[in-house]
Amino acid sequence: MQRPGYHLSRYSTDETDTLRGTPVPPEDDTHLHRPPSAYFDSDRLTASSATLEGGSGTAETTPTEGTPPSLNKGGRRQKWTHVLKDLPKTSFSRAATPTASTPGTPLKETDEWFTKRDWERLQEKKERKRRRKKAEIYITRHVAEIIQRQEFVCKLARAMMMFGGPSHRLQAQIRATARVLEIELSCMYLPDMMLISFDDPTTGTSNIKLIRQGGAFDISKLQAAYKLYWKVIHDDTSVKDASVELDELMRKPPLYNKWQLIFFGGMCSASICSVSFSGSFLDCLISFPLGCLLIVIQLFAARHELYSNVFEITVATLFSFVAAALASTSYFCYSAVAASSIVLILPGYIILCGSLELSSHNIVSGAVRVCFSVIYSLFLGFGLAIGSSAFTKITRHDLPGQDDVSCSLSHRSDGPWWQRTPSVEWAFLTVPLYSLWLSLRFYASCRRKELPLLVAISSLGWVCNHFTGLKFPGQSDISAAVGAFAVGLVSNLYGRFFNGNAFVIMITGILFQLPSGVANGGLFTFVSKQDSGQSSADSYLSGFQTALQLVSVSIGLTVGLGISLVCVFPIQSRRRAAGIFSL
Repeated sequence: MQRPGYHLSRYSTDETDTLRGTPVPPEDDTHLHRPPSAYFDSDRLTASSATLEGGSGTAETTPTEGTPPSLNKGGRRQKWTHVLKDLPKTSFSRAATPTASTPGTPLKETDEWFTKRDWERLQEKKERKRRRKKAEIYITRHVAEIIQRQEFVCKLARAMMMFGGPSHRLQAQIRATARVLEIELSCMYLPDMMLISFDDPTTGTSNIKLIRQGGAFDISKLQAAYKLYWKVIHDDTSVKDASVELDELMRKPPLYNKWQLIFFGGMCSASICSVSFSGSFLDCLISFPLGCLLIVIQLFAARHELYSNVFEITVATLFSFVAAALASTSYFCYSAVAASSIVLILPGYIILCGSLELSSHNIVSGAVRVCFSVIYSLFLGFGLAIGSSAFTKITRHDLPGQDDVSCSLSHRSDGPWWQRTPSVEWAFLTVPLYSLWLSLRFYASCRRKELPLLVAISSLGWVCNHFTGLKFPGQSDISAAVGAFAVGLVSNLYGRFFNGNAFVIMITGILFQLPSGVANGGLFTFVSKQDSGQSSADSYLSGFQTALQLVSVSIGLTVGLGISLVCVFPIQSRRRAAGIFSL
């Protein structure tokens, strides 16, 4: 049975089974010829016999010239498809005249129909097309993968800046990540800003990204970002999935609400009052509401852009006035209450980051931070001086013991226990307490195993700092270096052998050693000279002495941390970048 439709007889003879598709090459070099066929006469049609199918039998008729097609049973005209299928086959040129130049169809039965060379050319053309398509797909996928890697690097840099990552290691971290991801880039870090240039050596072009992001400490999110970074460089997750998780992490709300942060701030001020500023039990009690008030004002300043410019001066002025009013009753120590109430805004960590950046040869950002910390300390000293001066002018009473950092004038040895200076044994309670509340203030999760390590390492650092200070009195840089070495050594050992984040567990221990070096002997000397009516040059000179003390403490911390880092990572690692997540 023949197929319905147009059927060319020269392709559908009974002896030949022609397949549609790619022509089969001949086995040898002989030519394939077309079977003989009738040629077309443009003046008349030469009809051939047609086979009609209908009913239960078949009837053969031979229509002549001018005879219409025959009818089927029932008087219906037969379909034209059955009539036209056996008409003579021919080839037309564009002028309706058969020519030898008409492509594709030979005019004589001795002409070539298809040769092996033509088949090879067709195959080569298809192969070139397939290779070109494959190259286009590869280029598209390759470019898409490069863009995804670049987006991950930018998001990682933004996350580290947002969550308070180590600024002096940020450039090394980005370069190490780019080497693992096989990306050519160069970067430059400035405070709250990073420039990343993605280079394309094939085209000689570059794409520069400017990332501007302010930061604040968030230990839990910083640890989560570090885990994502670790998975990517060790091929445990794809760059695309890690980018999505970084987006979710940056949009995630804080771990603790505002009321919890206010409570943590009050407990930080109360717990450090006795161990670092020689405050009595009564001084610790009054420091709690002042610490809570500091967090309230800090949260308000974060929402008010204009007030944030004068936040430090106004807070220092207010707390100095309150501390002076309390000290006038002879039950409270002015220096202990004032210093413990502003302990969370002291510029110790700022100048520490500046010293670390200078030691890492990041000259621009390091110099900016050091200069800012000096001016910042003058802001605080100026605010404290205004508060105490305002109280003395209003009450017309002198304020004794403004520079009495040991509280020997207000604390009597024969007085009640709650007014005496506590002994060193109380440090076994207050040091772990301050470490705990400070870690929670920086959003450390209380459900993670790192929280006990934070408290233990911080306590270890304070012990080394305290007993070294007893052997080297007046040399805060040496005691800070020994304490920082102990903290850095234990933290980096934990990070190397337990695949943890050394920076997360050492930050509390480093911050613990800063308040005593910042407040004692510096800020309150500035306050006493300013309040006694000395010239501004002399008072500001004492303020710069505070800055020099800040620099000395930070240099000691930098040296101790650097030595501990070299001891743990003597050989540089390609993926760790020599401890890129360490201070």
